[in-house]
Parts: sequence; structure tokens; C-alpha cells
Amino acid sequence: MPWIEPENADEERQLKLLLLPLGAPGSGMHRYGAAMFFYQCGKLDAEQLESYRICCNLDFEDPDAVALSRHPADNADK
Repeated sequence: MPWIEPENADEERQLKLLLLPLGAPGSGMHRYGAAMFFYQCGKLDAEQLESYRICCNLDFEDPDAVALSRHPADNADK
């Protein structure tokens, strides 16, 4: 995930939700909501948002790991 620099109090609050620890009950859905917020602000792209969507019901799943698994390194299969 690219680092997001909050520009106001609302973005600070959303960033805290986006960075909730894995495994906390309901954290996947909170992270997805925050990801949607940053997507709508143009600070997260559609592929990153999709990773958070995939993980929204999986509190223990890491959206960054999901993103990497969906787009392996260019030379990984050579």
C-alpha cells in the first residue's frame, strides 16, 4: 500500500481505520470502508481497493499480501 499522508482530521481518522491491526473483530470491514474513502479521494487505486474488498470479511487477511498474490513480480514465472 502506498503511504497516505493525511491532509485533514477526517483523513487522519480514516487512516487509523485503514491501519487497524489484523485480526481485530470487524477490522476487515472498517479497513474496506476507509479504503473506499481514500479511493474516492483519489489516494488509492482500484486494484488496491479490490484487495481491501476481498479482505473485508476476513479480519485476519492482509490486503497487501492479497494485492501481491494477485499481481506477482514480472519475472516470477521465468
